[in-house]
Amino acid sequence: MRLKIAALIALLLAAPAHAQVEQDFALANKVFGQLSATAVTDGIDGEWLPLTVLANLRGGDPDPGLIDSLLERICGNDPIRGAVFTAIDDTSFEMLGANTRGEMRYRFDWIDGAEFYRSFDPAQLFSVLKFDAIEGESGVKMRADAMDAYSGTVHFYRVSPDVLTMVSKHGAEVYGRCPN
Repeated sequence: MRLKIAALIALLLAAPAHAQVEQDFALANKVFGQLSATAVTDGIDGEWLPLTVLANLRGGDPDPGLIDSLLERICGNDPIRGAVFTAIDDTSFEMLGANTRGEMRYRFDWIDGAEFYRSFDPAQLFSVLKFDAIEGESGVKMRADAMDAYSGTVHFYRVSPDVLTMVSKHGAEVYGRCPN
């Protein structure tokens, strides 16, 4: 009898954990189970702030109200700070890099799932990074390292219509859409 009661108690305690796993899976599948380019590109046009850099300097969660404050203070007031995304078609889009005064343009072309190929004009990149004027072996190395860092595939995840995450070999950057 004690064994049956213990089994019943264990089952009752385990049921909420299963429900939580189901809810967590639904959320993860919504974000990471995106299998089409349009899951990323649909409605992407607009200015987006790189919130990871702005709000997560210490690691951990940002202070309450910080994100809203950043969106209110920076969006529309200083357009050079946000990245501007523009859809080209259902499978590709462009991004004017944040804080580049529109001088750095990236193109993203869909490969599969959430994976996109990032391309750009190397001369623009070197100019924005101020590597174009560095001569000699150190300049060559800096430019080669920059090409390695910025070239290749990235993954995009639309966490919500107003939150976009770009994951590259160097980490994740979370962008928040600027209000119109």
